[in-house]
Amino acid sequence: MAKIIVKDPAGNVMAEFTANAEESLGTQAQEAGAPIPFSCGVGACRTCVCKVEKGGEHIDREAVGPMHIMIEDDENLTCVSGIKSGTDSEAEIVIVAENL
Repeated sequence: MAKIIVKDPAGNVMAEFTANAEESLGTQAQEAGAPIPFSCGVGACRTCVCKVEKGGEHIDREAVGPMHIMIEDDENLTCVSGIKSGTDSEAEIVIVAENL
């Protein structure tokens, strides 16, 4: 699966990991050491929102549940998003966690 890089708003790398298709990006980022906060856990509050700097075409925005709020095209709710099936293992996704 794809390589995920999570940055804080200052551009510091908080975590890097190879994504799996079974968990949300937010859960995987937390397990890798990036303290992306969760509140609702169902895509309704923006607490877990991240800006997508690179690789947005590889993100399934509703992989583990539906989004309940509107977000910008370059944003991602990490509590409900995941990797699209069939994503090349060489793919790279860079996200910036707004609430770190």
